[in-house]
Amino acid sequence: MLNPGQSFFLDTIMQLRQTENILLHSRMMEFTAEEEELVIEFLRREYETESLDYPFVPPAFNAPAALWAAKLAYLSSLLILYRENKNEELASILPVYAGEKDASVILSADLCLRFLPAIYLFAKMLDQEDTLAGLLRDILGEWPYAATGAGIEAKEGEAVLPDNDCLRQLYIDRIIAKKDLRSASMQGIREQVQASMGNYSTTFWKELK
Repeated sequence: MLNPGQSFFLDTIMQLRQTENILLHSRMMEFTAEEEELVIEFLRREYETESLDYPFVPPAFNAPAALWAAKLAYLSSLLILYRENKNEELASILPVYAGEKDASVILSADLCLRFLPAIYLFAKMLDQEDTLAGLLRDILGEWPYAATGAGIEAKEGEAVLPDNDCLRQLYIDRIIAKKDLRSASMQGIREQVQASMGNYSTTFWKELK
């Protein structure tokens, strides 16, 4: 049983998932192994609950990807509020994901990564030339599913429909929900979007022609 107060890191991620808001309880930038396990346990349960509504067969939960994204959301928020690091140190504090990105990785990371566009836009609003904002933009460019609707161009090799049925339909659904015209206009995606909307395409999303 997870209880608030067990970990500042856990409390922040629980708050993010439950209210879509970041409430930082500490300025600590390092995590104990126990804290990491608590966050993984919480996110595993979140994934199990959320995936009950996924189409087709959901991929398995990927703990390292989920933890990486949780740390990314937590640390990037911390860097916005309490910047005590030099610009050249930011890339080592917010490293890119090192492994292969299959459907399991993408959907597990998305539990927290879906909130990164809002963090990025807030950092950009504070200072458009900020190194942190640029770093977050680059990271999101490698995760088009999480970046849907944020107006961020996917990096070369990332802007393709996934070959997993579950993730592919979720990606199309998110494009439609956010009316992301940029993503919907990509080769091979427009047809999928229009097929998913069926007869409602001309009324629900008139801009998509």
